[in-house]
Amino acid sequence: MLNFSLPIGFLTLISLWPNPNLLARAETCIPLPVLGGQGSEVTKSVSQPTIPSPLGIDITRNNWNTDWAVPTDRRFDRFVATITAPGGGSFDIKMYLKYNDGTTGEFFNTAGARLQPGQPLVIKAENRPGDEPYQVNLFIGGVNYFGNTYTASVVGCYR
Repeated sequence: MLNFSLPIGFLTLISLWPNPNLLARAETCIPLPVLGGQGSEVTKSVSQPTIPSPLGIDITRNNWNTDWAVPTDRRFDRFVATITAPGGGSFDIKMYLKYNDGTTGEFFNTAGARLQPGQPLVIKAENRPGDEPYQVNLFIGGVNYFGNTYTASVVGCYR
């Protein structure tokens, strides 16, 4: 019979040694700037739909689309949109990532999405492999939801 013992300190050290398969990778998320606005958050009330004229110039334009610029100084893995409606309400909601080749990736498309007061809707989108979007677009509106108010923001996350 072999009598083999290791010092307790060594065993403790081995048991505490980090396993690379178990390590969590820290993620950093930063707010993206709203295009044509200030800051990273937008609050809107759903406007009337766009009314085109026979001359090709719109009489009214809706405010259902909002874009956020994706900074080019880092590579983002995913994007997270947060939408809240202080008074609650329903909305048609879509989320897209826009790419330089003119294509988009759609990540959410729900007509009549019901938001409860104080409960955010969180939508997540991931990049296409090997590609980086230049904008994140949220479509929030709908003919049946005129006057409903919401606040939206988007963050980009990277490791």
